[in-house]
Amino acid sequence: MEPVRAVPPPGRPDPPRAECPQAAVELARLLRVAGYESHRIQERLATGDQLLARSPELPSYLRRLGDADELAVLLRLFLLGVPVTHLRLDELLGRQLKVLLAGAGLLIQDAEVVHGTARLVPHDELLIASDHAGAAEAHADHVPGVHRPSVALAHLTVRGEGELALDLCTGNGIQAILLAAHAERVVATDVNERALAYAAFNAALNGADNVEMRLGNFFEPVEDERFDLVVANPPYVVSPESAYLFRDSGMPGDAVSENVVRATPAALAPGGFACLLIAWALDPDDPAERPRSWLEGSGCDAFLLHTSTDDPIETATVWNRDLLDRPQAYAEALDRWLAYYRELGIEQLGYACLVLRKRSDGRDGWLEAQQLPRAALRPAGRHVRKLFETRDRMSEIDSDSVLLDRRLRVVDDAVVTQDTRFEGGRWHVQNLTLRLENGLPFSAEIDPPTARLIRGLDGSRTLHEALAAAVDSDAALETGLALARRMLETGFLELGE
Repeated sequence: MEPVRAVPPPGRPDPPRAECPQAAVELARLLRVAGYESHRIQERLATGDQLLARSPELPSYLRRLGDADELAVLLRLFLLGVPVTHLRLDELLGRQLKVLLAGAGLLIQDAEVVHGTARLVPHDELLIASDHAGAAEAHADHVPGVHRPSVALAHLTVRGEGELALDLCTGNGIQAILLAAHAERVVATDVNERALAYAAFNAALNGADNVEMRLGNFFEPVEDERFDLVVANPPYVVSPESAYLFRDSGMPGDAVSENVVRATPAALAPGGFACLLIAWALDPDDPAERPRSWLEGSGCDAFLLHTSTDDPIETATVWNRDLLDRPQAYAEALDRWLAYYRELGIEQLGYACLVLRKRSDGRDGWLEAQQLPRAALRPAGRHVRKLFETRDRMSEIDSDSVLLDRRLRVVDDAVVTQDTRFEGGRWHVQNLTLRLENGLPFSAEIDPPTARLIRGLDGSRTLHEALAAAVDSDAALETGLALARRMLETGFLELGE
């Protein structure tokens, strides 16, 4: 018996057409009524968060689904890439809606079955369309769906109201659509015409009518324009390939990240922010050295939110895993990538979201690196903005004595937890952990004196008074002062008035 596989539509379908707004509206209504939502799909397919990626579990998914209701049929067509018979589709959706969706390029019909031309994945309240095919079968202009880097960028973006925003290398358009919810106007650029077509359709599908699509390479379509916010998910992978526009820039080493970082400040209005996903050849002795050098003379302050460091084998494995079912091709790809890294002398690769803020005074900026835990990211744009604001306020505190005289308070979403162990007839504290419930997922193991200090920082006393009550030596006071600075820098503490 042949294994069950996703069946691609005949030929290579074009992206759905944004110029058919009625089809986008009807599709959104249909999906909403059918319960085409992340939690419903995960319950129906018994998955975790695998909607973000391809899965080898198609046979079991189909057996869980059946085809007896609208949601099952829609998931077959638009999530799993499995055709549905005309009879079943007409029974559940109606012939009129089938004709409408086919006219918009969402369905392709042959004599016996109907194929969905796009993959539709819910992301929070949004629906995002992309190509069905995985990279192993893709063309160079393949448009992928929502993946973890896209989600990370969305979570780390510093957002404001009434601004002019740019989504550079928009891909399927998810960042532009998220920007459209709070920006007055959004410009989305991409060198890939298929990507812009998907982005335009997704904007229509999600009711984002303030997004303008422009075709072109990086900043070329917006030359001489200034934006209050720039987000970018460029093809930052350090790769020997030029196979896929979404992954490979065709530039040597980390040149694409360097070029984007160097060009972004000129596109920012004073006070504007940029949030850029980047990768670079990392020096273990100074991990931030290369990104720092790219920003020299830029007039921008920056936080390098360092998400991970991978060795060459990890990187080659991650970006070639679509070849796992072709062992010979997979092995050859790994060897090719590893040879490329050896040629460039790359021993480690860094990945980060680089957040820039254009200074209004024209002076040289600063760069501070923050290592983010590998814990799952959550919405943290407000926290990132607060890091900049705290850094500004800390720059006005020019000595330890001034800081010691300030009133500090622990932020509302800081939590201390303790692990205890019962031994020798009594409970013993094993570990104390300080963490944030919201924003960046910072956490730290702390000792009892630090816990006492934290309890005393409620805004009613100065740092000096709180330290005097918590520690009993000058050395401990110095340590506590350094700790307070670090807690301010990471958002556990805030300065009182």
